[in-house]
Amino acid sequence: MRLPSKRVWLAFFVHTLLISIAFFMSDIIPHHPPAGFVDQSLYPMSTTTEKLIKWDAHWYTYVAGHGYNAKSIVFFPLLTLFIKSLSYLGLHIAIAGLLICNLFTFLSFWIMDLTFRLDFSERQVSHALVAYAVMPTSLFLNSIYTEPLFITFSLLCVYFSRLEKWWYGGIAGAFAAVTRNLGIFLFLFLLYEFWKKYPKSGKSLLTAIPLFIPPIALSFYMLYNFYLLGDPISFVNSQQNWGRHFAPPWYNLWANLPLTFSNNPYSQPGIALDTFTVIIGLIGFFALTFLLQFKIPTSYLLIGWIWFLIPLSSTTSELPLYSMSRFILPIFPLYLFWGQLPSKIFYCYIFLSAFFLVLFTSLFINWYWIG
Repeated sequence: MRLPSKRVWLAFFVHTLLISIAFFMSDIIPHHPPAGFVDQSLYPMSTTTEKLIKWDAHWYTYVAGHGYNAKSIVFFPLLTLFIKSLSYLGLHIAIAGLLICNLFTFLSFWIMDLTFRLDFSERQVSHALVAYAVMPTSLFLNSIYTEPLFITFSLLCVYFSRLEKWWYGGIAGAFAAVTRNLGIFLFLFLLYEFWKKYPKSGKSLLTAIPLFIPPIALSFYMLYNFYLLGDPISFVNSQQNWGRHFAPPWYNLWANLPLTFSNNPYSQPGIALDTFTVIIGLIGFFALTFLLQFKIPTSYLLIGWIWFLIPLSSTTSELPLYSMSRFILPIFPLYLFWGQLPSKIFYCYIFLSAFFLVLFTSLFINWYWIG
């Protein structure tokens, strides 16, 4: 693997600079009172640290410190295990979580660069990295959320499988599968890549063994679910505790539209961000799928559509597109859409996106709902 290129450092610097600007801007924005679950065991905590620990970040620190229960079982274990392990060195759990997630944030830029360079030009890769750096919800990369781990391990799985290093790809896919529930679908990606290359390789079918490491990894978490709660898929069934249920994607988008411009202080600006992010995501996927000027490997489209449509089918009555703007963040094929846009359109998008990243980060720090 090559060392991080200049464009990796530049994209990471741009992202970090925008987050830093938002830190200072947050002091001039009206503060909302804390909402949702708050992990009281984190306190006392420095003001600087507390700024980035909001919403679900409290659940990850709580699980790391106190273990699972019937409601928190929906939060997959890898991030909490990393936090717990680092806390044994004497670090505060919040500091441990922020260190891990910000380290993986840089790694995600590096692995994205390596992966995209397999198929795309230097210009397209640079544009894709910048689009990732200024994504309006990329603020979650710097909090205690699974996004930076998930996209890093997912891209490692993609990168190694493209190079036919199946064991490395399978292990990376396994880490992704115990980071987020959508990680298990990398098994389908691995199968597709393997069968595409298998007739030409002349190798034994035994070389397919590492493809099954991701489902094996998930099965261990299922065993833990059964041990703790008597239900091997409690992480699925417990979604009801969060008000989630299935509905067709088009229904959820349609239901969210009239709420987009509501003035509900408890759901804005997140609900509007969900609407616009999903619409932009749909435009991107339709362009990648049907327009010949946009090039992308078929396996990327496969995993991209799966990762897009499954959370789009999970809804609640109050938030029909519940956190979709955040769930779209790790869907790496979309950055290849932005990376292939004409320069004028690309730069207009980047400036707008950078502005909203600063704004939404400042609001997130003040307990506004983002995703």
